[in-house]
Amino acid sequence: MTTSIWLDITHAPADALSADITCDVVVIGGGICGTSAALALAEQGVDVVLLEGAAIASSATGRNAGFILQGTAERYSRAAALMGRDRARAVHAMTLENHRQMREAVERFAIDCEYRCRGSLQLAGSEQEEQELLESAALLEEDGFEARVVDVSGLSPALQKAGFKVGVHLPQDGEVHPVRFVRGVADAAKRAGARVFENTHVSGLDASTPGEVVAYTSRGKVHASLAVVATNARAGELLPFFADKVDPVRGQMLGTGPAPVIFECPIYADHGFDYWRQDEAGRLALGGWRNLDPESERGIDDQLHDDIQEKMTAFVRRFPELADVEITHRWSGIMGFSRDGLPLVGPSPGMPGAVAGVGFTGHGFGFAFAAGRGLAEVVLSGESAVTALLGPSRLT
Repeated sequence: MTTSIWLDITHAPADALSADITCDVVVIGGGICGTSAALALAEQGVDVVLLEGAAIASSATGRNAGFILQGTAERYSRAAALMGRDRARAVHAMTLENHRQMREAVERFAIDCEYRCRGSLQLAGSEQEEQELLESAALLEEDGFEARVVDVSGLSPALQKAGFKVGVHLPQDGEVHPVRFVRGVADAAKRAGARVFENTHVSGLDASTPGEVVAYTSRGKVHASLAVVATNARAGELLPFFADKVDPVRGQMLGTGPAPVIFECPIYADHGFDYWRQDEAGRLALGGWRNLDPESERGIDDQLHDDIQEKMTAFVRRFPELADVEITHRWSGIMGFSRDGLPLVGPSPGMPGAVAGVGFTGHGFGFAFAAGRGLAEVVLSGESAVTALLGPSRLT
């Protein structure tokens, strides 16, 4: 299995499940959504068990670039055209609320995760994309969001030399060490009373009857009243409704050793297919180019795509300051793409004993923390603004 630059740190895993146990709510999946839900429930006195098949944050959550972005995978103008202006505005506002909640968690629980809020920069690689960026920036400002157009003179020398001419800076976006953040949330959940088990793969789930839910593992069964399923790309393995609603899509990434800092914030280019940032140590995390071979970048296997990795390496070497930097890590991550590009968060159709937060479509850190809290609200009260906006039943 490939190892991301974020997962290449020391980790003392929690014990695996070793016997049948009983709880109020079983949370399946130890990524950002699952840990957020477990924390929110535990803080309300719910007896929570969190099951993670490998290590906390070891799947998509720990294999991305660590961007905390606003909005969807689509540019704002495109999102408004697809879902309507009012809904696009509400979804966009939700992602900003997600960031606020993450920042609050960092501060409240003193999570050492290299959190920074320097904004993000969307770059245009063609005249057509320049026009799309300008249209999106204008719409964002009309709807009360912050967006600043940056002409060529405002771009860094490195980006100017690379041929970029126009960008849009979104000052409210952030970045984080994704693994340190999520493991910090899991630790906070444990302190609040949640029981966390790692290396405990859930092979089956019976959630047909609320109050009589059973999660099956090779190490024992977990009996609960309700289940929260936060397995993203693998949701269909436990909840049949999602089998044809969430597609597993592979993303390629690479990471480098420390280098001179030439990128001032997280960057998206080529309609979001290319993205990169440098962390506090100057290490570059870069990913994308999936559009070069989208058909082969499907499935749940963790594997490198040599041609895409080669293209990413060539991109790094375009910058003189990075010409000799060591590429220390190459990895892939499996994302869950929903059929309409929006997460599926709420009660699972056809499975009354389960709620789900899946299908984050490459923008998990923009949605999933608030999604987890929204699922906790549904468990506790039966409703949530998040699930009202993103409920899975819209795809029935």
